[in-house]
Amino acid sequence: MVQRPRKRARTTSPCSPPASSWRDLPLDIAGEVLRRLPSYADRICFGATCRSWRTSAREHRAPPPLSPCLCFADGSFRGFFPEDARPFRLPAAAGWLGSCGEWLLYRRHDDGAYLLVDPFSKAAAMAPLPSVSRLHVRHDPIVAVDERDLRWCRPTWLPRENTGEPQAAASLLKLAVSPAADVVAAVVGEGRHGKLAVCRPGAPAWSVSGGDGWRRIKDMAFYQGKLYAVDHNEDLLAVTLAAYGEPPAVSRIDRVINGKPPGAAALLRVTLHYLVDSGGELLLVRREVQRSSMVRTQLWLHTAELQDRFAVFRADFRRSRWRRVKTIGDESGGRALFVGRWCSRAVRVAGDRWADQVFFLEDGTGDEWHTREQRCSLRGSTFGCVRPNELLPLMTTADGQDLDATWIFPREAKL
Repeated sequence: MVQRPRKRARTTSPCSPPASSWRDLPLDIAGEVLRRLPSYADRICFGATCRSWRTSAREHRAPPPLSPCLCFADGSFRGFFPEDARPFRLPAAAGWLGSCGEWLLYRRHDDGAYLLVDPFSKAAAMAPLPSVSRLHVRHDPIVAVDERDLRWCRPTWLPRENTGEPQAAASLLKLAVSPAADVVAAVVGEGRHGKLAVCRPGAPAWSVSGGDGWRRIKDMAFYQGKLYAVDHNEDLLAVTLAAYGEPPAVSRIDRVINGKPPGAAALLRVTLHYLVDSGGELLLVRREVQRSSMVRTQLWLHTAELQDRFAVFRADFRRSRWRRVKTIGDESGGRALFVGRWCSRAVRVAGDRWADQVFFLEDGTGDEWHTREQRCSLRGSTFGCVRPNELLPLMTTADGQDLDATWIFPREAKL
């Protein structure tokens, strides 16, 4: 019987280099790889590969993509532009309430406090914000311009809401963080009416003014370090925050632009307003959704199609008026506007494909309109009318239900 020769054991020459793996990649080279990854999904996978690559991702902060990111209620994410549209999911990011810039807004169940969290690093942006049930009403003197009343939309027998006391069942309707992240402004209230509230991160309560009545605030934003709000009359209000004492408080509200109040025809449509800081200019986006003529779908049923139109205006502070614009770019490049209930931004875009376009996120902004029949989706258009064939569907659940969505934006993408 012939015996097979025994296999010789492999020996490693003292001169041969040891076997290496991807986790042994030097951190500086791994950082170069990270900087060349274009999409959110690729960068998340990079950090999840191994501990050393995760360390490199923390040490070498890659410039974020200019693409806005859509975040869905189940913790799924998707970049907007096609090269960044591969979806990915972070289960820990689910359950958000809204967004503010690059942060997601969460509410703690134990005390109702609010947290702003970076979903990609899981780091809190600042100390917790107090619950809206904790409102400190200040009765200090305040100089505040009255809101122009729309008598045609309020029955004569209904008393005017002029009390300065907060409602018992107030909710958080809007949030804005100052550029220095040292002051947070909010709109608290219910339905169409709200009050301005301010606080510092970590404060025990929101500060609201008892000398200012309820307002129909449509949106607000910080612009050049100052807080501005737009109301249902398209009046632009400049809000001055007291620089003395703790907590901060609203000390003055001035009307810097007289808008054009809507007529009685506004009862037949819903008008949405968004304030956007774009390249050193404060823009107002007005979107009107109204019904066209009735269409018979069955013998006993009539429906009406929805018509969309929008316009963009620039704040002319010297002449105290809104000036309509036809472009939102400049000599440095084109821009696109991404607007939604919680967060809106102007983003610089390359080429002409996305320039001078406005993308509206259907995120419940017009829920107060009882005839609203729009699903949670994304609409985009160049200047003019929002055409129905430009509706971009978002993500749905297995049973076909729409997932709520909100924008988040990398800090470097803000213009």
